[in-house]
Amino acid sequence: MKNSFFGHCLLIICCLFAQNVLHAQMNQVLWHANHVGYRLPGTVPQEGLVVQLPSIGIGLYNSGFSYNDLVASTNNGVTTLDIDGVLDKMDPDNTLMIQGSIQTLGVGWKVKNLWFELGHQVRYENFLDYPRDLFSVFFRGNAAFVGQTANLGLQVNSMLYNEFYAGVAGQIGKVSIGGRLKWLNGVLAARTERSKLDLYTSDDIYQLTVNSDYLIHTSPELDILKGGNSDLILDLEDYEFSQLITRNSGVAFDLGVDVAVTDRLSLNASIMDIGQITWKDDIVSYASNKSIQYDGFEFSSLFSEDSLSLAGALDTLETLLEFEKTEGGSFKTALPWTFQVGGRYQLTELIGLSAVFFGKQQSTYSFKGVSIGGNFKPLSFLEAGIAYTIYDKSYTNIGVHLLLKLGPVRVYGASDNILSLFSANDSRFANGRVGVQMAF
Repeated sequence: MKNSFFGHCLLIICCLFAQNVLHAQMNQVLWHANHVGYRLPGTVPQEGLVVQLPSIGIGLYNSGFSYNDLVASTNNGVTTLDIDGVLDKMDPDNTLMIQGSIQTLGVGWKVKNLWFELGHQVRYENFLDYPRDLFSVFFRGNAAFVGQTANLGLQVNSMLYNEFYAGVAGQIGKVSIGGRLKWLNGVLAARTERSKLDLYTSDDIYQLTVNSDYLIHTSPELDILKGGNSDLILDLEDYEFSQLITRNSGVAFDLGVDVAVTDRLSLNASIMDIGQITWKDDIVSYASNKSIQYDGFEFSSLFSEDSLSLAGALDTLETLLEFEKTEGGSFKTALPWTFQVGGRYQLTELIGLSAVFFGKQQSTYSFKGVSIGGNFKPLSFLEAGIAYTIYDKSYTNIGVHLLLKLGPVRVYGASDNILSLFSANDSRFANGRVGVQMAF
């Protein structure tokens, strides 16, 4: 039986939470750690030379629901889902975000009041914007939409790419300012350029009217669109070193400023990942722009006695859409850009306090939050910190970071929601990053 594009994406959203694994890439607790690892632009460190050895950060955030929102109970190996409860918690439009990066190597060095840096990262960004109507129709059927129009327009923005960067920052008096220029080289991508997909169910023998203006681009064509078993969630397992250089390229930049207001108080602001990638290699696009009627058809619930009924319904819907496949051409994907504005206060020689307002913006959804925390140095070779972070609609995030100094070697780890490691079922958001660097 052919894989359903829309159904497969919904199962991704559910199964990721059923696995009890939550991560996300934006680590605010590292901001409180005084820029351990990938430094913010505009900062000039005290060290003369810093070598960034491999570090990894991976993650996930779902604005719609947590695992425990979805699962009502599990008895004798049978799991009951609370679809109605989940629908009550959802907004009309919801986003699943999955991100990650590996910094393979980086080096930075100081020359008087100037800081220079070079490096490379492999990054992936995945955004699935799913309407509440889509979730309702595919799990509850379309009976509730008789005489109404349901929005099924799933939007996708996924990319896996290389980032080569070069940066410079300079300090004049109490102010330092800097930037980072990045050359981007794309490996894999999928993006919906248009996403209108409306399903109207009339009260006359359940006649369906499907109105579509849907266009999705991929580079290269993904197996899910060919009836295969892969999905639209790109990750590092999809990366091959042979794909280091392709014809998919673009540029981006970061900018930042740091002001030492007093000997104890400093303010910082930055904006990052302003740019885009133009995709040219192996472009395959699927389009549907039409209005189609189908008489006497009703979507069934996923959990009806006939477990294949929904899959058949989805296949029927995709057949009705009559996607037209084209090859060649090009398309663009804009990077989700981020900003951070905050300050630090050095309370004592061993204790620092800090706060930051931050956000991320992608094409259809914006994430904003605030983080308050601090760090302390109980031992000469150990730094630790704690932070409380509000991220979008997630309010129970206690983060920690640890930095162990072994001579010039620094080993660090951080998470904005350490509680999710013990109660992942209740979390919509969590993250983690670990890495090694050398400082001289």
